[in-house]
Amino acid sequence: MSAFFQLLDSAVSGWADARRWLAFWGPVTTSPASALVGPLLALASVLSLALLTGLAVGSLATLLVTLVVLYLLLTEVFGISVDLQIP
Repeated sequence: MSAFFQLLDSAVSGWADARRWLAFWGPVTTSPASALVGPLLALASVLSLALLTGLAVGSLATLLVTLVVLYLLLTEVFGISVDLQIP
């Protein structure tokens, strides 16, 4: 029976360690104002993530359009062609 209690003690100790690690990444303040600040901060984080994702997608689209225009300019206007020969 002592092996069972050792296993149980080890599990409880592991759970306490996990709770400490999770508490480390949690909020620091416990004031009543944090009940309002927490959701607002989460909403601001999601909105900024959406904004930055849109910015990244827009930048990628701009890069692709620029590369297509550059390719068309080089091939159609200047007549430059690049042939790759793989040995």
